[in-house]
Amino acid sequence: MPRNRRAREVSYKIPRRILIAPDKFKGTLTSEAAARAIEKGLRRAWPGVKTTLFTLTDGGEGFVEVMVRQSRGRFRAIRTIDAALRPCRAKWGLLDDGHTAVIGLAEASGIAQLPPALRNPEQTNNLGTGRLITLALREGCTEILVGLGGSATTEGGISLAAAIGYRFLDQNGRDIPLNGAGLAQLARIVPPAELPRARFVVATDVDNPLYGPKGAAVQFGPQKGADSAMVARLDAGLRRLARIVRRDLGRDAAQEPGAGAAGGCGYGLIVFFNARRENGFQLVRRLAKLDALVRAHDLVITGEGSFDRTSLLGKAPAQLGRLARKLNRPAWAFCGRVALPLAKTPFDKVAALSTREKPGPPPESLTSALHARRLEKLAYDLASSSNSRAGSERHRKNQR
Repeated sequence: MPRNRRAREVSYKIPRRILIAPDKFKGTLTSEAAARAIEKGLRRAWPGVKTTLFTLTDGGEGFVEVMVRQSRGRFRAIRTIDAALRPCRAKWGLLDDGHTAVIGLAEASGIAQLPPALRNPEQTNNLGTGRLITLALREGCTEILVGLGGSATTEGGISLAAAIGYRFLDQNGRDIPLNGAGLAQLARIVPPAELPRARFVVATDVDNPLYGPKGAAVQFGPQKGADSAMVARLDAGLRRLARIVRRDLGRDAAQEPGAGAAGGCGYGLIVFFNARRENGFQLVRRLAKLDALVRAHDLVITGEGSFDRTSLLGKAPAQLGRLARKLNRPAWAFCGRVALPLAKTPFDKVAALSTREKPGPPPESLTSALHARRLEKLAYDLASSSNSRAGSERHRKNQR
């Protein structure tokens, strides 16, 4: 029997064990809050079902928690600044080996911390995350894992590089603003006398290049508050950065997979920190023994705020759906909105709060409590309809 057909047949049975692993619903619900809402709806439809909640991350929000907890490491927290230079607290972690630091860009420089009025990728930067990196280096960490995702910036990682001594100068030899707008003034890069000796690993599931039609500004700039004119300026700035890096540092990584992650921070970490890129989902998959976890359940449920064409470019929910299909387990997705037909997704069923056929208020405009209640109802409705489908199939079999 073909794998896809079997997966769809299994999905009509009432499951006994369900793995619930959604990503965040950006701006309203964390991964944990979304999982709890989905679980509540499923339990109303399927009393007695056994559930496992798992924090899904592709290197963005939740990356630090998953990596540290799975390794039985410990968390640290410091005072720093967010992407709009406001004071904040951010946590990072040490793995159980005591010398590997885990830093998530979303902790200090995430878009979720900013109100809509402050979401401007020409003005935001990653200086707050740079402070986390310098602290980990001062404490003697020899390996630093940097999870990318959920960022508020589009500046190619220059503010991270400034934290370890790089200087970015204009044509008059003055320091440029370390943000997306500042890239337009960049004329020269001066590296530090000595680079950190620690090994850096970039964890991201985004495969996009630095610039161009699939680059950081065009693909992800609008999600961060950029209009079409700003997207064009940001893309031009990233092209300028790549050109000057080639000339001054002899590095050419603009087209490497993941260079466009987190507004170009993937690129910045590769060229300024000599970082090695690793697929964030695969990193979590290996550490958390995710294959065994999927096999131990009858149904896998994931989701995110908006499932669109960018979701298929390596984001965690799509990768989890593909893994479930590979392991012959049905996968459902609950989303705030869906902009793709079911056939183009890796899921057996998809349910959304807002679709083209049934438009509703933008999910990000809802309060967290209201969003959670609507997500709970969505889960209940889909599970209830599956009850009816399963009952109809049993009735047809009994009639034969």
